[in-house]
Amino acid sequence: MAKSTTLSSKPATNKPAHEIRSGAIRCTVWRNASEKGDWYSVNITRSYKIGDDWKETTQFNKDDLPVVSKLCDLAFGWILQQN
Repeated sequence: MAKSTTLSSKPATNKPAHEIRSGAIRCTVWRNASEKGDWYSVNITRSYKIGDDWKETTQFNKDDLPVVSKLCDLAFGWILQQN
């Protein structure tokens, strides 16, 4: 299976509209403005440490999936409340 990843960088001054964490997994909700009104995008990451350095990944193991699912559900509910 081919994997395609598009990474975009946000300006350093841009802050998330909402953030939800559970353990090492974080769901970040970003507000995006357009002519038709605001819309939201979501990034989900898992933090891990190598030596003294903290890293983030968008890859999850099977034990992470229930947490990812719950955070997505919470983010969806939060976004619905904004509209």
